[in-house]
Amino acid sequence: MSTQSLLPFLYAGFIILVVGSVYLIIEAAMVQRLFANSIVGRLVKTLVIVVIIELYSLGVVSYAFLNFFQRGVFMLLPIVGLWILCVIYSIYAVRAARKEVGVLIKK
Repeated sequence: MSTQSLLPFLYAGFIILVVGSVYLIIEAAMVQRLFANSIVGRLVKTLVIVVIIELYSLGVVSYAFLNFFQRGVFMLLPIVGLWILCVIYSIYAVRAARKEVGVLIKK
């Protein structure tokens, strides 16, 4: 399998990450509005900021790596898969926090 045939999967992974990140930011903003000055709001804000910075800084390093070493795509595909899992887990955690906050507010 050539590296050129794997590049579309890598680019698709980057697109999924961008869309997932935007969704994560929107979900986090909703939680932040509910509990802006509490520990929950600050914790969600910190989680989202850290995850986004880590994902995209690693993305920039990976992009540079691919420009210098084309066969690096074999090493980066599993990492992109882990990035996608991290975004999905973060979205799940933020959505669960928003639902829990909604239940607490109604009490």
